[in-house]
Amino acid sequence: MKKILPALSLFLALAVLAACGAPKPKPIGNVGVKLKDDHQAVQFYQNQLKDNPDSVVNLTNLGRAYYNLADYDKAIDAFKHATNVEPYPMAVFYLGLSHIAKGDLETGFDILTDFRYTGNADVTEAVRSEAKRLRSSEDVTTEAIAQAMFKAWDQGLQKDREANTPKE
Repeated sequence: MKKILPALSLFLALAVLAACGAPKPKPIGNVGVKLKDDHQAVQFYQNQLKDNPDSVVNLTNLGRAYYNLADYDKAIDAFKHATNVEPYPMAVFYLGLSHIAKGDLETGFDILTDFRYTGNADVTEAVRSEAKRLRSSEDVTTEAIAQAMFKAWDQGLQKDREANTPKE
């Protein structure tokens, strides 16, 4: 009996942990985006949006999948829908990039130079200043613009992390 009790206790503890919300696997749509299976991600987010057509996160992820597939019109539609619900920073950012990728540099740069990430001044400043710099540059490809803008976003996030990391 003494040997069975610890094993039974361990089994019950694991059962309770499983029932109380052990981490669930991420939805296939996020995995699809990360693995670059964008066709699968499009299907996933379209299905998700049937239950909640104004989900800003799902609309943004759908737009990102379309962006990765170079279907910029559908990406723009998804990002516009998301930003009409709320000015979700990633949707606004990708909306600008989608216009640029489509060849509408003026609209894209207008969006990116007005970009705002509430609560993150470093990303806001990095994106705006890079958009202003690139707008005045000549002979820059849309791909180079996108790469520079993603780099600006990442640098803004890094600067924000460093500013908000407690110093020892």
